[in-house]
Amino acid sequence: MDTSPASRYPENLPRLEEEVIQARMLRELFARTRESALVGFLPVFLIVWSHWTAQPREQLLLWAGCAVLVLAFRVLLAHLFLVAPPQTQIGRGRLWFSLEWLGSIGLAGVWVGSITMVGTGQVDVLFFLRLIFIVALVAFVLSALGIEMRLYASFMTAIVAGTLWQLHRHYPVFVQELPVVNWAFVVYAIMLLVRSRGEHRRTREWVRARLTQRKLLDQLHQNIQKELHMHELLRNRTQELEASNRKLGELAIRDGLTGAFRRGHIEEELRRQVKAWERRPEDFSILLLDIDNFKRVNDDHGHPAGDEVLRRLVAQLPETLRGSDLYGRWGGEEFMVLLPGAALVQAVETAERLRLAIAALTFKDEADRRFCITVSIGVAHLEPGATADTLTERADKALYAAKHAGRNRVVAYEPGQTQFAPL
Repeated sequence: MDTSPASRYPENLPRLEEEVIQARMLRELFARTRESALVGFLPVFLIVWSHWTAQPREQLLLWAGCAVLVLAFRVLLAHLFLVAPPQTQIGRGRLWFSLEWLGSIGLAGVWVGSITMVGTGQVDVLFFLRLIFIVALVAFVLSALGIEMRLYASFMTAIVAGTLWQLHRHYPVFVQELPVVNWAFVVYAIMLLVRSRGEHRRTREWVRARLTQRKLLDQLHQNIQKELHMHELLRNRTQELEASNRKLGELAIRDGLTGAFRRGHIEEELRRQVKAWERRPEDFSILLLDIDNFKRVNDDHGHPAGDEVLRRLVAQLPETLRGSDLYGRWGGEEFMVLLPGAALVQAVETAERLRLAIAALTFKDEADRRFCITVSIGVAHLEPGATADTLTERADKALYAAKHAGRNRVVAYEPGQTQFAPL
């Protein structure tokens, strides 16, 4: 069975460079070093407290001072590494490793030295207490130094070899009576070295998993940002398209010169209003407006002036009409106004206000000559049985009557009358 890293990581996962993993492993080493060194102050104080009355205080304090210095060195070293910029951590990796090795060997030397510096030369309870601390220390430091097998092997060799050497030199009787101690330390060291290989592998896999997770999260964040950006672009594009569609729709139903509705739209709206009246009868009137002598305006003042007349006239309509009224360009200079809810009398009043408002407008041509215009307006009211075409025809007849009667006036069409009444 293939247990290589390549077999454990699918192809779709991001690949990590070896340098990145090694850098993260080194950072994890110093993070655990700081934690283990801070915890290491506790057994030093326990040893001092337990030997306070059984050992000369000068020698005891000397050992404690050495132990505190070594632990402080390891804490400071780990802190300096962890706060250093990533470039410094990677670029000076060998130097950091050498200093960490020095601190580990110093830690081993301090605890090996406790056998003689703190010991009384007797195999007593305190002697076994020191051995227990050494054994526990070797296992405890595994969680920190086991990340780097060379470092842990150096520490293990120094502390085990040094402890056995001290026991043979200062406690020969103890070793002779219990020769199994030698093998016990060696076997224990080998077991922990084997264990350190597993610690190294597990930590490496954990680091790899964390880096992969971070890389995946970064990719996910980038994909989300790209998606949000695409959504924003799509939303902006949709708004642009909607605006373009609105403009196209406006161009389809609006007159390009005046901005008023085109005849097709206003005629369609007229038919809709008439059809609605059939379901629910209510007052409805229309105005058909024509500029008097518009051809003369074009001939005397030019077509640009005529175009300006049309634009100004349309601009005047919403100022005089209600918000519910609709208006559109019916022909060249003819305009139709739809007045829903307006009786004939109200429609005539509206037409008269509109006629006066337009007559009050002043125009200027390119030669800076001023002129005014007038309009004739035909009014028709929707009666039962009438259609949109009938209503338009009646308004047109009323407009013709206004023109025939002298222009610049409002004429209403009234059913049953053979004459049109100018107002």
